[in-house]
Amino acid sequence: MAKLLLLLLITFNAHAMDVIPLTVTHDNAAMRLNLSSPIGVPVKSKATVGKVIRNKLKTDLINIAIFVIGVDDTSLKWLATNQERLQAMQAIGFVTNVNDLEKIIALQEKYQLPLLPVNVDPLLSYIQVQHYPLIIAGGAVWQ
Repeated sequence: MAKLLLLLLITFNAHAMDVIPLTVTHDNAAMRLNLSSPIGVPVKSKATVGKVIRNKLKTDLINIAIFVIGVDDTSLKWLATNQERLQAMQAIGFVTNVNDLEKIIALQEKYQLPLLPVNVDPLLSYIQVQHYPLIIAGGAVWQ
């Protein structure tokens, strides 16, 4: 539950920005830091690409629009199809199963959506979903 709350806190802070400026640093001091965080690259998740059935959430804890994608072809096609809708919703994107920050930066620049590398396992476990891509908004989860 603590990891889920941390993710939501980060999401709320990211929501205030149009697009989160991500940069890659190769600073030795930064490389020596070993901070345990649900955010960072590489990100591995138990979640897989698959069908998500529309479902009403049994919580009001998540009250902003969040979407979850990977960097696989299915997720990227879904992102392109839903880009305008996600922008209109001011949705925050969680990218999972990704190995490099450069890929996330390129996607963020291309689609003009705020994207964060996140292990989504605590979130998906909380909403009882195992697959992505998906949107969490308006008290429901759907694809």
